[in-house]
Amino acid sequence: MVIQGKKMKIILLVLLFIPLAVLAQINQHCPQFTANGTPAYHAQPGDQELCKTNYAVIHRCSVKAPVAVFEHLTIAAMTGPSKRKDNFRPDPQVTPECQAQLADYATVGRTHDRGHMAPAGNNTTNDAIMSESFFLSNMVAQVANNNRGAWRLLEAAERQWAATPGTDFYIISGGIYDQGHPVVGNGLGVPTRLYKIIIEKNSRQVQAYLMPNAPINPATDWPKYQTDMATIEQATGMRFNLGQ
Repeated sequence: MVIQGKKMKIILLVLLFIPLAVLAQINQHCPQFTANGTPAYHAQPGDQELCKTNYAVIHRCSVKAPVAVFEHLTIAAMTGPSKRKDNFRPDPQVTPECQAQLADYATVGRTHDRGHMAPAGNNTTNDAIMSESFFLSNMVAQVANNNRGAWRLLEAAERQWAATPGTDFYIISGGIYDQGHPVVGNGLGVPTRLYKIIIEKNSRQVQAYLMPNAPINPATDWPKYQTDMATIEQATGMRFNLGQ
């Protein structure tokens, strides 16, 4: 059957706007941050993949924030001389209409932090690398109690595990934006949940955590949010292809 004229144009337009599951190219452009191959995810208009010196990002334009940040955590990366500078700023690699701005975070005041996904403590090799960790493309609007409490303790635990000689750790962190998630400022999405995947490359052991973007009291309850990869993949809509 041959479809002609107006009907064909309508079909082509529909196909253009169907979200497709695509393979991220991070493992081609900066493979040092992926444990085993490429995640698959539903790309949306304006999504970008960004390679930094010490981490990589899948940045979602519709929420002006990362949905996945990839790290290869080494002893050198977390024991260097550089100190935290707090020079938060927009990422010039992100297209202007998709960039988060400092003013967007100001609209949530003291209730939310600019929460690192690749934490400053994992980026101490030198001042340039530390500075890169403060791009807003590496941040989500994170409830302050969560960022400074349970999430901070989880980050400290990952560094403790990665400090063991002979281990090789890869980490993926991001925000999850469930339907009806808050939006503040000029279109900055506030994630409803946060996730972290910690992979030991040699043993293939994986720890996965999924927690609400909400106060967690006491902060030491963070281990209660450990879950399995199937739950993380369902929540994020991504397939991380960890080869387990």
